[in-house]
Amino acid sequence: MKEKLRWIRKAETNNAARWRLSNFINYARKKLGDIEILEPVRKALETVERHADKILERWSSTYTNARMEGLNSLFQAARARAKGYSNTGTFIMMIFLIASPVTDILKSI
Repeated sequence: MKEKLRWIRKAETNNAARWRLSNFINYARKKLGDIEILEPVRKALETVERHADKILERWSSTYTNARMEGLNSLFQAARARAKGYSNTGTFIMMIFLIASPVTDILKSI
């Protein structure tokens, strides 16, 4: 099953990925059968089925998790700096200043 998942990730188009994902789900269902000990795997497979459309958006989206993780680390640093502030508005303002392209705007002036 792990190799089938890798096979899905290597799809070059959204349609190919859709076909591979449905192929994987059918393959996994057949392999799981009614074996009781594999119930957690069956639940995971149901989750994959439920979120198939979101999974397939990966092929048309230019966003990656790396950008979100990078922003999260900046926000955590802002939170560490803002420990003395009693006002959440100040913390939110600090996040906007960190995440916004203010430095790029100032460079162009």
